[in-house]
Amino acid sequence: PPPPQRGMGCFGRGCLILLCFLIFLAAAFVGGSFLAVRYLRTSYFVTSPVQLPTSNATDEEQQAARAKWKEFERAARAHTPGRIELSADELNALIASEPDFRGKAYFTIEGDTARLQVSVPLDFIQWLHGRYINAECSLQSDVDNDVGNVRIFNVMVNGKPVAEDVLDYRGPWGFRHYISEWSDRSGLKTFQVKDGKVILQSRTSEQ
Repeated sequence: PPPPQRGMGCFGRGCLILLCFLIFLAAAFVGGSFLAVRYLRTSYFVTSPVQLPTSNATDEEQQAARAKWKEFERAARAHTPGRIELSADELNALIASEPDFRGKAYFTIEGDTARLQVSVPLDFIQWLHGRYINAECSLQSDVDNDVGNVRIFNVMVNGKPVAEDVLDYRGPWGFRHYISEWSDRSGLKTFQVKDGKVILQSRTSEQ
């Protein structure tokens, strides 16, 4: 049998975590008082996951999506020109190929709008042990395809809406600040949702 493949690496994990907007949740809620934490724990985080749709990708399709991602990842790390287009099926195949994310996220794309659903256990946060975040959001790129200005809307966390302006806070712990830092560090230049695909371009050393 072929040797087991390695995971998607820090870049890939960072991208998926970014799309799952867990950092947004931390940025939005960290720093609250004990009562706020207690309220958030009981109101926004539940004790059971939701069943997400599953990818029907075969092992070959998962390996193809992973290879496509790896090629783009190498270009981004080397700061050389790179471009990748991923359909919803390819994104879900990529997620299914990664044990840490399999069954925890699912994409659909209609035209220029992507929709993401996540159901993630929060055992890695001590005060949220045994809790889950079941959430969904829609994503659209801005006119310049700027990663830092990606529009995230229709955000629902365990059935409760989250205001869009929470995402627009630009302080040192803000979601936009994290996106900008991550995209610079990862070599990601643009993010676009268009015609049923997510399109990423890497940054060159001159840019």
